[in-house]
Amino acid sequence: MKNRRSRLLIEPHFQTRLILRLGGWVLLSTLITALVTYAVLSWADSKTAGDFFYIVQETGTHPEIFTRTEIILPALLVSLAINLSLTFLFALLYSQRLAGPIHRLITEMVKIERGDKVKTSFHLRDTDELQDIGMAFDALLKRLEEKGVLKTK
Repeated sequence: MKNRRSRLLIEPHFQTRLILRLGGWVLLSTLITALVTYAVLSWADSKTAGDFFYIVQETGTHPEIFTRTEIILPALLVSLAINLSLTFLFALLYSQRLAGPIHRLITEMVKIERGDKVKTSFHLRDTDELQDIGMAFDALLKRLEEKGVLKTK
C-alpha cells in the first residue's frame, strides 16, 4: 500500500510512554474489577454453605466439588491477559497515528530552525491524528513563504 508506514516505533520514547500508561490503566482497572468480583464471590461462598458445583470428569468417578470462586477465577485471569494483550496491540497501532505526525512536524520545524530548504506545503495521511495541527502548520508555511522568510525548494 502506498503511504503506509514501515516502522511501528516512529518516536520510540513517546510511543513507549503512551503504551505503558494505557497498559497500566487497563491493568489497574481490570485488577480492581477482578478483585471486587473475587471478593463478592468469596463472601457469597462463605454465606451460602453447601452451595457447590459438582463436575463429573468421567462416568463412574466421584464428582469434583468447586465453589463459584474456583470456577470464576480462571476466567478472570484469562480476561486480564486478553485485555492487556489487546490494549498493548491497539496502543501500539494508535500511537503510530500520533507519533508519525509528531515526527514529521518536528523534522520540518528543525529544518526551518536550521535554515534548510523546506516544502511550502504540509499534509498528513488521512488516517493520522492531529489533522488540525497539520493544517495550521501548512498555513504557517504558506504565510512564511509569502513573507519571504522561508527557504523553499
